[in-house]
Amino acid sequence: MTALESRAAPLPPARTRLFALRARHKAVLRKLGYIAASFALTLAAWQIIALYVVGPFLIPPPLAVLKAFGPMTANGDLYRDIAMSLSRVAVGYAVGVVLALALGLFMGRIRALHDLLDPIVQAMRFLSPTAMIPIVIIWFGIGEMAKYALVFWGTVAIVLINTIAGVLRTPKIRQHAALCLGASEAQIFRLIVLPSAVPFIVIGMRLALASAFVSIIPAELLAADSGLGYLLQQSSLLLQTDRIFVALVTICLVGFAADQLFYWSTSILLRRYLAVS
Repeated sequence: MTALESRAAPLPPARTRLFALRARHKAVLRKLGYIAASFALTLAAWQIIALYVVGPFLIPPPLAVLKAFGPMTANGDLYRDIAMSLSRVAVGYAVGVVLALALGLFMGRIRALHDLLDPIVQAMRFLSPTAMIPIVIIWFGIGEMAKYALVFWGTVAIVLINTIAGVLRTPKIRQHAALCLGASEAQIFRLIVLPSAVPFIVIGMRLALASAFVSIIPAELLAADSGLGYLLQQSSLLLQTDRIFVALVTICLVGFAADQLFYWSTSILLRRYLAVS
């Protein structure tokens, strides 16, 4: 075998898998490196702004915020607030996603239903969860149901609109080809429409996850005795800016962790539908 032929010969399957595994590990390490660098630059900018631009009272430096973390985690209060906020987000988000997926799939497939309901959906999506707080309190009081309802409201429209868009943008040529091959409507929906809509649905669910975290904070600010929003409110009343920043940093970190968990889980479980051709 000549040198040219040896270069053109395909690699053994074991070596191909090894190279692919190494490439994935390098990609993961590269992403982790960028995340670490991003946080390091943010902390450096935070330190400079706190000490030399604004002042440590209005914006406490990172070390002061880190010191405030100690007592708040030692007595378990911060963990309880995180758990309460996460439980409210989880319930409202799950209910909103399930309802939005069911309604969005029907609206995307049934043209008359889409034309009838879409104007209402497009109009009502401009009502933010904050705008809904007064009427939600009247309807549900200040109990847990009110928090679930606000998170639900911040979730359902985003997932609904993306689900409808995913179904409507299924290539017609695939559906026509399936019809020519004798596929039923149920088979077309299950094998063509739903897989084609998955990327849109995943994007909507990821955006809605951020909206769910945004929605729970004003709800807990106004009517709660626990949660990260309640921690923000109490710290503000006492002018404890270090505790305020503890709550703000915690919201960012918990939300970021939830977003990354969602991203990696969907990348693994739905890889065949999310692959870029």
